[in-house]
Amino acid sequence: MPGQRSRLKLFPVLALAIFLLPVIAGLLFTWAPAFGYLSAVGSTRLSLEPLNALLHHPSLPGALRSTLVSGLGASLFSLVLALWITAALYGTRLWAIIQMSLAPLLSLPHAAFAIGFTFLIAPSGWLIRAVSPYPSGFVYPPDWTTAGDPWAISLTLTMLCKETPFLLLMIFSGLSRIDIRRTIWIGRSLGYRRLRIWTRLIIPQLYPMLRLPLLAVLAYSLSVVDLAYIIGPSLPPTLAVLIDRWFNSPEISNRFIGAAGALLLLFVTLVCIGSALALEYVISKVGSRKILDGRRASPFELFFPTGAPYAVVLLGVNLLSIIALLLWSVTRTWRFPHFFPSRFSLSNWTTSINQLIEPCWVSGLAALLSCVLAIIIVIGCFENEQKLARAKKASISQRSLWIIYLPLLIPQISFLFGIQVVLVFFHLEGTWAALVWIHLVFVLPYVFLTLATTYRSYDQRYSYVGKTLCGGPLRTFFRIKLFILAKPILFSMAVGFGVSIAQYLPTLYVGAGRFTTITTETVSLASGSDRRIMAVYALSQLALALAGYLTAIILPAIMFRKRQAMQN
Repeated sequence: MPGQRSRLKLFPVLALAIFLLPVIAGLLFTWAPAFGYLSAVGSTRLSLEPLNALLHHPSLPGALRSTLVSGLGASLFSLVLALWITAALYGTRLWAIIQMSLAPLLSLPHAAFAIGFTFLIAPSGWLIRAVSPYPSGFVYPPDWTTAGDPWAISLTLTMLCKETPFLLLMIFSGLSRIDIRRTIWIGRSLGYRRLRIWTRLIIPQLYPMLRLPLLAVLAYSLSVVDLAYIIGPSLPPTLAVLIDRWFNSPEISNRFIGAAGALLLLFVTLVCIGSALALEYVISKVGSRKILDGRRASPFELFFPTGAPYAVVLLGVNLLSIIALLLWSVTRTWRFPHFFPSRFSLSNWTTSINQLIEPCWVSGLAALLSCVLAIIIVIGCFENEQKLARAKKASISQRSLWIIYLPLLIPQISFLFGIQVVLVFFHLEGTWAALVWIHLVFVLPYVFLTLATTYRSYDQRYSYVGKTLCGGPLRTFFRIKLFILAKPILFSMAVGFGVSIAQYLPTLYVGAGRFTTITTETVSLASGSDRRIMAVYALSQLALALAGYLTAIILPAIMFRKRQAMQN
């Protein structure tokens, strides 16, 4: 037992090392060029010239504006929409439909959704075709900028549609820790209306569990690159895209400006996170007085029925985006303003199938390896945590939860260049070990997040009974505990698998151009003009991510087909 306990202590240390080493090294080796130091190109003197060049760059004001509009707008509206849908629909039939739809929604990769959403809102998209030529009168596509608009509104809407399901998943997880039915019953017995019950009694308990996921959404929205390439503004682009272009420019001097831009983006992100925390503090102070004002109803109750239309629109947009991808993938001729293609063909798939094999294989293998390693480390951390809890000792994983989120709270572009420099120095760039490791950095937080609530709520009495029947703790763990927790473990692995499939920047910077994944190919094709091939690659990306969720559903059904109690 002492040896087993000492081995378990290694898991949280390993988890923290996986996060801290790449992030710290990446930040340091990105900051150095921001101050003029990059020994690889012979620049060994510190200078403020890169920062000065960045601040005087003509594209900076527009890039900052697009970044703040899309990042802050998507984060705020996705939180409001997720809470509004929850408060308005909890306990209804539509709420159950939303719960069942979450897995397909989360399996839809950001890049695939962005391409499908572009097919909907483009001037020649499906929505315009639905009203053309009557009643709109459009015989030709209108000269509108709906996708890639300079104010990044289309990018904001895209991230809103993708981040709201993630926050809904976090809300589901948080509500499982609250006695929600009793809270609603108490509120009603005191005369409170539904909105007041949620704003005064439930959301104050729920929000602390949403704080870190919301900050992760904020950091992601401010620094997203693949979506910004597909549906974001181009002249100027968002700050993250501008930095990526500088880092990949053949002109060496642009690398220094890119490093300075990465430092600026990190500063902007930290300021936004700090502002969000300060705003939360102010709202909590003001709200603590409002809670005691005795008012039972709110004028906003009139808008409560809008929760259902919002949910339907959210589900509908995702479904229509997938349908648009399916139609374009089998289209041969689809002229404007026809609502459906005039000629169908499978030639888009037959001509692309050979080119799809390698990207899908690389993506699938990297995702499988990273999510398997992640689940082993996460389970080890939880087991160590529970052993320490039984011994009345503090746990590293409990004390350092914010470190688990560190790669999600810092813009990827702010430390990936530094990681690339380190890997080049050690001749590890473009290796499978480096690729799986960098994917693990981003997969592990999501696996930890999705599994934490269920694993920590496991009833240890099952294990106590198992030890009396099966023998030692290891045998009980594998034969009892893992079987009971098989469904949530597989679901967490499916989430991690999907996260790995969607990685774009880490694959580019660490892969050194030697790995072509389905995501890198999809994003590169998104700048082309052939919608049919774009749809084929986007659907292939979706199918690969969806395979993980289907496995998480089908495998337990097969394993427990003769155990009715395990089917729930």
